[in-house]
Amino acid sequence: MNESIFANGLYYFLISSAVTVLFASITDRIFKRLTNRFNKKYEDKITTNQYLYQTIRALVWMVAIIVIIRQIEPLSSLGDTILGATSIIAVAVGIAAQATFGNYIAGFFLAVHQPFKVGDIISIKEKDLSGTVQEITFRHTVLLTQEQTEIIIPNTVMNSAIIEDMSNGNYSKAIELKVAGDTDLEKLQKIIKKVLDQEELVNHEKEAKLVVKDLTVNGYLISFPVYTDSLKDYVDARNHLLPKLSEALNKNKIGLR
Repeated sequence: MNESIFANGLYYFLISSAVTVLFASITDRIFKRLTNRFNKKYEDKITTNQYLYQTIRALVWMVAIIVIIRQIEPLSSLGDTILGATSIIAVAVGIAAQATFGNYIAGFFLAVHQPFKVGDIISIKEKDLSGTVQEITFRHTVLLTQEQTEIIIPNTVMNSAIIEDMSNGNYSKAIELKVAGDTDLEKLQKIIKKVLDQEELVNHEKEAKLVVKDLTVNGYLISFPVYTDSLKDYVDARNHLLPKLSEALNKNKIGLR
């Protein structure tokens, strides 16, 4: 390696780079500890604190890289350009036109305004997606589905989507059934109500009214809502309800299609 490409020689470059990396690492750890303290003290601000920490961390390491680059003669002008105040504005404007920066800004507003927080169960109906918010990064939001798979969604999509927060103790979703055309719907309503009343996870304060969604040659397509405190409770309740409902319908000679 030719030492002439380094401003003050190879050994100075290695020592200076090591000190810069060490300083950046220490600074990173300090802000991480401060973030953890704030998270414990202000639990409702965890999402915002984490996002701000990620921003500061990125800036710290970016400055460290620039400092190292400036010691390499062929790249020193690049480091000076990036560090220049007016150049930083120019660079920021240029980046703003890119999707990456757009995702960062969208993520910033999500973290600050907190329409939802890490740990919330949300649903994006227009995308037919739902899950628990695991993380909000610079570029995307990570959801963990009921099937334990991760969905990575760009922050720009999250910032413009219609989102239902299902962590407020008021979740509902309909169950659909197909029954024969000669089914007594009033009797069916009573059977469904009886089965729902026996399920502990169901919110019994709200009435699950039967709705006929369609009438086909094979019979009725009906639906009824199930009210629970969360998506998880709904899934568990549904798994309990379907076998019991099927058994009750069979006893009353109501066939499913």
